[in-house]
Amino acid sequence: MDTLARSVGEWLTSRPRRSDGFLPLLVEGVQSANQAVYQRNQGQRDTMGTTMTAALVIDTTSYVAHTGDSRCYLYRPSAGLSQITHDHSLVAALVDVHVIEPDDIYTHPMRNLIYRSLGEKASVEVDGSTVPLAAGDSLLLCSDGLWEMVRDPQIAAILSEPASDPSRTARALIQAALAGGGEDNVSVIVVKVNYA
Repeated sequence: MDTLARSVGEWLTSRPRRSDGFLPLLVEGVQSANQAVYQRNQGQRDTMGTTMTAALVIDTTSYVAHTGDSRCYLYRPSAGLSQITHDHSLVAALVDVHVIEPDDIYTHPMRNLIYRSLGEKASVEVDGSTVPLAAGDSLLLCSDGLWEMVRDPQIAAILSEPASDPSRTARALIQAALAGGGEDNVSVIVVKVNYA
């Protein structure tokens, strides 16, 4: 994460802001993070890996880069919850080809098999998307430790609750994951969009 933040921060402070450069910048930052994990694995002869979902919010747009099964959601009060990213996992692929039902991803014996992660190879394929934002929206970035323990309707209900601080919403989501079994690491970032 430090590598990504450093890479994006240096670019943003050294170049003029051009909207067509933000998504490639974020994808390049994820590639830099992949290189850092990969180099560490090579040096220590290890097989450490991780997933990553990152968002860069500029004005009324969120740029999202993603690899693995961490997720980015958009919650819009008028439309509800939508998943922005697509899981790079065996069970998601099985859902895509209608071999299993969407709810089966939570109980399938191979639910932990992912086919894309940071650190496995010198280069990783990164998905990128652009998400228009509106006042009142919430962006949620989370690890599978949240969404495997807390189903989408409950995530939406928690995001819909009025909160003065997004960190309170994040804590409520973490508590819900722990109450649901807390079987994996739970990472949560909530961004509330407020435009004048």
